[in-house]
Amino acid sequence: MPKFHYSVSQLESMNANPWYTDRERAVFDLYFRRGWAIEDIAAELYVSRGTVNNALKSIRQKNMY
Repeated sequence: MPKFHYSVSQLESMNANPWYTDRERAVFDLYFRRGWAIEDIAAELYVSRGTVNNALKSIRQKNMY
């Protein structure tokens, strides 16, 4: 169960953020939109779990108002 819960409108707002890197966009799509686990995302993108966690942290920081 993810620690952070977002409404549909919040996720749409997050998805519209123009400042995401390509990796952050891929992680956002797999984690928030498809509900994949961090380990599965890491395997799919050929990166470590830490890299996925860093991308998620960056996504959250870019959406703080």
